Amino acid sequence: MKTLLLSMLCLFVWNQSTEALTDQQVVLGQNATLSCEFKCNAAIWFLLKLPARPMMILRTFASNDKTETDYYDENFRNKYLEGNRSELVINNVTVDDLGIYYCIKAGWALKISDGIRLHTSEA
Repeated sequence: MKTLLLSMLCLFVWNQSTEALTDQQVVLGQNATLSCEFKCNAAIWFLLKLPARPMMILRTFASNDKTETDYYDENFRNKYLEGNRSELVINNVTVDDLGIYYCIKAGWALKISDGIRLHTSEA
C-alpha cells in the first residue's frame, strides 16, 4: 500500500505545474509552520526533493476526540510535529528541510494539496 501511494504521488507531482506551488521563505535555525489547504482531522504530509522520491513524514487522524500522529520514521519525531489542525511544524529548519511539501486529505477519496515550496534567501 505504501509503495502504491508513493507511486501515485510521484506521478501526480511530476505532472503538476509549478504554478500550483506556494512559496514560503524561512530563516535557517527558526521553526516553520506549514498550513494544509484542507482543514481536516486526518492528513498525510510528505516532502519532495527532486530527483529523489517523495519522503513520507507523518500521518494524523482523529481518535477518541483527540488527534493522533504516526511518524513514517521515528527519527522525524524530533523534527516534525502536528500544529493546529492540518498544520506541519518543522523544528530548527536546516538546508536539508528545503523542498516542496504536500499534504493529503485522507479518506475514501484522497485529495492532494498544492505544494508549499520551502526556501530561504540564505541558501
